[in-house]
Amino acid sequence: MISRCLVFILFCLAATVAKAADVFPSNAEGCDYHLRGQIVSGDAEKLKVLPINSQGITLCLDSPGGSFAEGKRLFDTIWDQDIATMVRSGERCESACSLAFLGGSMRIGTAVIRFQMRSLRPGGKLGFHSPSLNLPNENSYPASEVQTAFAIALKAAESFFDIKLSEEHDVEAMTDFLYQRILGTRPENMFHIESIGDAVLANITVTGLTPPASITEREIANICDNAYAANLMDGRPGYTTSSQYYDEILIGDPDGDRKVVLTRQGEDLVGKVFNYDTPSKFSALGCSVRISDDWKRFWDTDYSPLSVRFEQYSVGDDFGDGEAEEFSAPYWYLLPASLKFDQQAERNVAGQNASAPASAPAASGEGGFVRLSGYDLYGGDLPDGVLRNMSAEDCISSCSARSGCDAVTHDRWNRICIQKSVGDSNGRLYLLSKADTYVQRAAAGSLKPNLSVPVQTFTKQNKGFPGQPDESLQAGSAGQCETLCTERTCLGFNWSAGSGRCDLFARPGVYSDAEGIVAGFMVQPAQ
Repeated sequence: MISRCLVFILFCLAATVAKAADVFPSNAEGCDYHLRGQIVSGDAEKLKVLPINSQGITLCLDSPGGSFAEGKRLFDTIWDQDIATMVRSGERCESACSLAFLGGSMRIGTAVIRFQMRSLRPGGKLGFHSPSLNLPNENSYPASEVQTAFAIALKAAESFFDIKLSEEHDVEAMTDFLYQRILGTRPENMFHIESIGDAVLANITVTGLTPPASITEREIANICDNAYAANLMDGRPGYTTSSQYYDEILIGDPDGDRKVVLTRQGEDLVGKVFNYDTPSKFSALGCSVRISDDWKRFWDTDYSPLSVRFEQYSVGDDFGDGEAEEFSAPYWYLLPASLKFDQQAERNVAGQNASAPASAPAASGEGGFVRLSGYDLYGGDLPDGVLRNMSAEDCISSCSARSGCDAVTHDRWNRICIQKSVGDSNGRLYLLSKADTYVQRAAAGSLKPNLSVPVQTFTKQNKGFPGQPDESLQAGSAGQCETLCTERTCLGFNWSAGSGRCDLFARPGVYSDAEGIVAGFMVQPAQ
């Protein structure tokens, strides 16, 4: 026995007696439950009794750490029980908590395929470090006590390796990069996921980032670099930052002036990046990606619809028709690897940082649902499923309480709720300015926008949308204002004949009388 607290295994922040973490239903956006507080023995048992439906649940984490051993047990429980994990803006998950975070995943579909579901929002802190053996230096200790302490440290390292080996259906709990950074970060320090490059190499989804204004050659280079780093780079001994990996990507092009080509093919942009390095002297690797004009609609969903291709080609030639390796990439890969979340990319998250409720509130009806703004899901309407005078929150709650309902379309202008079954729909989304569709995360992956149906613009004379616009420009006519709206993928606009002001709205409210104003909104007729 090691007496007098001679040894700690520090995957925690304090040596004091800790109060157990609280696990409670959460009304925070995107969260079904919260785990908050210091992690101690027994906390994993609290997750085992949570009611988990066929769609799984999302557990938001806010903890400075605690017992490393319990952090590993939390990881095992989360990995086994279809629990997604999230760290929200203004909250932190560090040390032992970060082990629990890594377990976030769900097994979905008739084939029971595992999907990784762990996400970090800008302003949230996700931190890792290695365990520590701490022997106070004012005394000497028998060899047996030191050996026992060392055995505990080895057990801690073994648990790290167990997590590293956790893999199913190509879903890895811990990447080589993250494993290296954890073991290379001393216990008194913390490695935080704080840039796009960190998140890419650690395979951690980041939500709530601000999308680029448009797709240029720079965004094409970004997504190709990020996809290359995530899928084709091996671990490098001695590397301590994600930037070292990205610097290596440019070895094949030391001048940093790679050829990037961006062309339009119908409703898609097609980008190519040349000159990724290969071992062959006479060949290089080229990257290509196709991006729909509708890409901003799906920026913050759980989809990974972008397919990035890497093809070997002879130096000096073009590429695009040969055999290639293809990888899925989320839209946030369009951002540069060097981008720091807190400094440059945080969205307005007002209201996201509420403290824990004094008593456990009812779980939010929106928990577990993905919002697809400005879309209507065609078909799949449930019998007696049209409900009137309902808020979006009540609409979602009504679906959660009904068997067979995994989606709703909510008409914001008329407060109409339509309960739906994704399986009975045609799986296509149609643009509808006045509506939003909310879909259970597990069902959302089967839905796609219908790009074959033209979008129509309807205008109303002497009408206007209320509230602060997302962007204000100048236009010489209502038609020019409509063009500006289309280019920026907005859903509604106000144009003033007197001033030429063109106000653009991402989610327009109900229009009302407004002298001298032309209101326009977008609709894609369902077919």
